[in-house]
Amino acid sequence: MKNINFLLSLIFVLTFVIFNFGQNTFVITDPLKDESKLEIDSGIENLIKKQVFPTVKNHWKEDYCPSGSEELAGVVRGTFTKSGSTQTLVLYQYCQTGNGLGNNILVLLEDGKIIKTFGEESGWAITLKQLPDINQNGIDEFSITYGGGMHQGQGGTGIDILEFVNGKPKVLGWLQESAYTEDDEYSYKVWVKKGKIPVFYREKYVTGSNDKLRKVGKATTFKLKKMEGEEFKIWK
Repeated sequence: MKNINFLLSLIFVLTFVIFNFGQNTFVITDPLKDESKLEIDSGIENLIKKQVFPTVKNHWKEDYCPSGSEELAGVVRGTFTKSGSTQTLVLYQYCQTGNGLGNNILVLLEDGKIIKTFGEESGWAITLKQLPDINQNGIDEFSITYGGGMHQGQGGTGIDILEFVNGKPKVLGWLQESAYTEDDEYSYKVWVKKGKIPVFYREKYVTGSNDKLRKVGKATTFKLKKMEGEEFKIWK
């Protein structure tokens, strides 16, 4: 009987640990999984095209950043500026201005209305993702993946981790997601343990001759790198 009770207690403890670990960690990027297909509500899409896109020419000249080249990079929902709210963030790469360079638009909506619009001159915007309050301060963070090729057969992708501070997106730091050269190609699975001071982990995967990913080494902790360069500026 004692053995049965001990076994049941052990199962309960392990179940609690696994559940708690799952609740307190979040995968930011995983090279072994495909990103879900982007979908945007037609009403939101039409609203942005009607109210936001025409104002671009006031910030970026048409010959420098032509209209009609915009691409949807992400749509996410969460609590981004105030606790208890349900808001939508939409990211567009409005145009590419060079090798690995692009102009991007971030739109914040609530209750079907555009609250604020932001623009930046940065890199090629690829993906927008919601991060469910990883620093436990009551609002959600979000990530933006940027990428592009560099000269001499080199390139890769990086991820900015952002949070709204005083109504404006602020980059808390960034991390490398993938890189390639003529001789090497690798990527990282990255996840975070939530807390007042979030802890970031990563596993490295290399691409073999058969294009299959192979894990190298063990998972390690790391710190975000400091942001350098342009950040989003408020348009509205």
